[in-house]
This record gives sequence, structure tokens and C-alpha cells, in this order.
Amino acid sequence: MRFAKEMAFYSAYHQEKRNVWIHVLGVPTITFTLFVVLSRFSLFEYNGFSVTASLLFTLGVLGYYYTLDVFFAFIATLLFGGLFLTAEWITVQLPSQTAWTIFGIGQVVGWGSQFYGHFIFEKSRPALFDNLFQALVSAPLFVVADVFFELGYRSELKKAVEDELKQKGVWKDFSVHKTA
Repeated sequence: MRFAKEMAFYSAYHQEKRNVWIHVLGVPTITFTLFVVLSRFSLFEYNGFSVTASLLFTLGVLGYYYTLDVFFAFIATLLFGGLFLTAEWITVQLPSQTAWTIFGIGQVVGWGSQFYGHFIFEKSRPALFDNLFQALVSAPLFVVADVFFELGYRSELKKAVEDELKQKGVWKDFSVHKTA
């Protein structure tokens, strides 16, 4: 199963529960502020509608998500669609300097919190050092999956991810996360 294999790569770097929850907040922050900046770049007009870099990026990423897991992609569409629409609104309603400030603060907080989680709780480097695509594109989908797994949903898929981690020799029992 392709989703389980890709999620296992991500999960190998995110075994400590506190770090996972930091990512649940940090990844959407990074995504949202990236949308804010990409929304500033109108690529062309189509029937009076401005097609922005943010729109193309969002459609491309969501399209990729649907190739991995339709349910999680649908949830990501709802969540990140809302972030995208808010970013587009900010671009139209607020001055450029405000949008860039939101981007700067959000990126520092989002990335800073994730590095903190990796180095303090996980005691390992982030996945982005080994796979930038995963960190920038796939992480939001895997954060959605992490939340559903934590809530007890999609247990068969969670088990498939755990099996992939076991094969790689990096699995730790998700119900008993290390605390130091």
C-alpha cells in the first residue's frame, strides 16, 4: 500500500507524541503562511478570476493526496481548502506588508516549533533533511492521518504503517511514546 509506505517514512521521524502534536499545529501554520505568500502572485486571469500560484500549488498537492488516500485527501481538502481561502482573502483585504509579516512570523513559529520538537523530544533531525518533498508536500496529509490514528480511526491503515516501520526496524509502539 503506497500510503503506508510513504507515511512510514514520515512516521519514522515522528515517534514521540509531543513532537507529533507540535506538528499538528506547526505544519498547518507553515502551509497557511505559504498560501498567504503564494496568493500574492497572480499568474493569469481566467473569466475574471485571478489564478494565483497558491491555487495551482493547492490543486497540485491535493491531486497528489488523492493518489495516496481518498479519505484523508478529502479531509485535507476541507481543512487546507479553508486555509487557502483565508489566505486568498488576506491577500485581497490586507496590505502587502501585513501579508509578508504574517508569512514571516508564521514560518518562524511553524518551523521553529518543529525543530524544537525534533531536537528536544524526538532527539533526531527532521525528515526534511532526507526528503524535502515529504516535508513540504506530504507532511500536511500525514498530520491529518496522525490525528485520525490518535482518535482511533483507520486502525487497519495505522497497522499497515506500523508494519512498514517494523520492516525498516524503526517501529516503536505508538501507544507508549517515549517521554524524554
